[in-house]
Amino acid sequence: MAQYRTGTSSVVQDSAVVSGTGTLWLTNARAGDSFILAATGRVYDVASVDSDTQLTLTAPYRGATRTGPYAIQRDFTPDGIPEMAQGDIETAAIFTRAMRKIQSRFALVTGVAASGATTYPDTAAGLAATGDTEFFWVPEPAGLTLYMNDNGAAVADTTYPNSTTLQSAVDALTGLEGRILSLIESLHPELIGTTTRLDFLAQSYMITEAD
Repeated sequence: MAQYRTGTSSVVQDSAVVSGTGTLWLTNARAGDSFILAATGRVYDVASVDSDTQLTLTAPYRGATRTGPYAIQRDFTPDGIPEMAQGDIETAAIFTRAMRKIQSRFALVTGVAASGATTYPDTAAGLAATGDTEFFWVPEPAGLTLYMNDNGAAVADTTYPNSTTLQSAVDALTGLEGRILSLIESLHPELIGTTTRLDFLAQSYMITEAD
């Protein structure tokens, strides 16, 4: 599927709303597509298609206010890597973004993203200090979350639980074990007086006869 480039678009600096003239975006664009204004070299992701003449980006437009030709990038691999076709515009910017996304996924596989990321107090600080497709950590109530800067939007990737969260999980399992053991003994009265232990990983239980 080729880029959609019918009509013109208008962007306002620091606004995520894009206005179109002579556009049919409801049938030719969707959330997750990429938007690029010609001759800017800036690629943005579409958060929503609001009407035939309006769409909203996932991040505010950082360039100067302007009106002109544009493109909606609609071809992606299953992993979200943009694909180019003959006749597409702004191919250099799209290719660069594709390479960055591939690099970020490779970094996740090798663990480089997690080990090389810096911790910031919140996502706003992380986004301000990182570039597109770069990673950063943010401490949160449940633990430490790894985010990727996706063109100005913080996308959560992985959360590592803290000690409080882990202890809550252990307590919940302990309580669940007691209820399961009570259920087993109610179904098998002959087990009363024995010691029964559950193995959640092996999905089994062990019975020890009393001395």
